[in-house]
Amino acid sequence: MLRKLIVTAMVALGAGTWSALSFAQEYPTHAVRIVVPFLPGAGNDILGRLTADNLTTRLGQPFIVENKPGAGSQIGIDFVAKSKPDGYNPILPAVKQGMPYKVPDDFTFIARIVQIPFVVGVNPKLPINSVADLIAYAKANPGKVKYGTSGIGGGPHMGSALIEKAAGVEMLHIPYSGVSAAVNALLAGTIDIALITPPTVRPHTDAGTIRAIATTGKERHPLFPNTPTLEEAGLPVTVVVWYGILAPAGTPEPVLARLRKEVADVLKDPQVLQKLNALGYQVSYLPDDEFKDFVMKDAEQWKSVAKSANIVAE
Repeated sequence: MLRKLIVTAMVALGAGTWSALSFAQEYPTHAVRIVVPFLPGAGNDILGRLTADNLTTRLGQPFIVENKPGAGSQIGIDFVAKSKPDGYNPILPAVKQGMPYKVPDDFTFIARIVQIPFVVGVNPKLPINSVADLIAYAKANPGKVKYGTSGIGGGPHMGSALIEKAAGVEMLHIPYSGVSAAVNALLAGTIDIALITPPTVRPHTDAGTIRAIATTGKERHPLFPNTPTLEEAGLPVTVVVWYGILAPAGTPEPVLARLRKEVADVLKDPQVLQKLNALGYQVSYLPDDEFKDFVMKDAEQWKSVAKSANIVAE
């Protein structure tokens, strides 16, 4: 059995400056920028905007989402890593080599927030109605089935590589600049298959423009109760994306403590939980060192998968 892979996802927040003498009491003193290192419409973006709305209400200052996509999330992550450590920069980088930032050295770990699996979505014009159909089709067309992702080395790429290995097939990877671009390519028939988070793909499956053949979690997803998991379909693969918050190394502890408390309280709010459940996110809060330990352990699994699949993120 392949080991469960929980792949990293990123949400980043950047803030302005405030007095070093009154961090906890006065923070934030003005608008806070939440950096999402992906294009609008991705799961990170959806969660970032939900987080921003609730922190705005709780802390009395506007939290504004700013998308900084590019280079497989490297641009946004590097921006946060190099930001002045006076606020929050929640971001969790995928395993990449030769990047200008280091994990964990360049970051402070605030909290893991939620987890969510992918939906295996296919072009409905293809004769693929199940995982078994996908495997048969891919074996009959070696190297010709095109799968799109949000970039090299990201969660959808790693998850697709696991599926290839478990199924014993070879498919063609087409990386895009973000989730939205990959979804649009699937809708246009430019690619054949893509791993997409449930809230992003649901409108398209409801419209019949994308066909869901499996989900990648341990259990069936509440937004897709009639869609089997990969394991139910015979592939020993589990891929779950997690979302968390990091800040630049050196961020003052009073600010971090305030953020951890506010994030934990947000995740206990019944209205927030209702929204997260409706979107298909599973709350999986882990604070500071627990979160850091989880990330470092997960990174080792990520590296192992990347090595076995000969994936080098750019």
